[in-house]
Amino acid sequence: MLAQLREVYRHWSAGDWTPAFGFYAREMKWGWSAEFPDIAGVYADTETPNSRLQTWLEPWESWYCSAEDYVQVGEDTIVVLTRYQGRGKASGMWIDTEGAHVWKFRDGEAVRLEVFADRARALCEAYAASCAGSVAGLASVISERTTLRT
Repeated sequence: MLAQLREVYRHWSAGDWTPAFGFYAREMKWGWSAEFPDIAGVYADTETPNSRLQTWLEPWESWYCSAEDYVQVGEDTIVVLTRYQGRGKASGMWIDTEGAHVWKFRDGEAVRLEVFADRARALCEAYAASCAGSVAGLASVISERTTLRT
């Protein structure tokens, strides 16, 4: 799974959003957290790039998403700590901020990807079942995992 994800982020970090990767399940679901109100929700988006991604990319002259770290959560979930960078078309302003993606796999195929602006929120979502409500345990995981590599 990790090798497959590295290939995804090789493309996305170069601003290439066109590939349909072979490990995507036929009915893969794409999700955008509530932090993205105009495109939030989880849907079976089978186009590549899907319409919500196209909606997100529209106001950007360029948009890049790089992987900074990979966090294995159980056997079937990987949280990718990401770096989002882009230049707005209208403003010309450059943005550089962190985020996260939560990937879920089944039988070697990606069945769901959810995009987050907030790393702690993404880690909470991914660890929710294993933390069983333990705020202290979750805080420890988040603190340990959000240290960035430079």
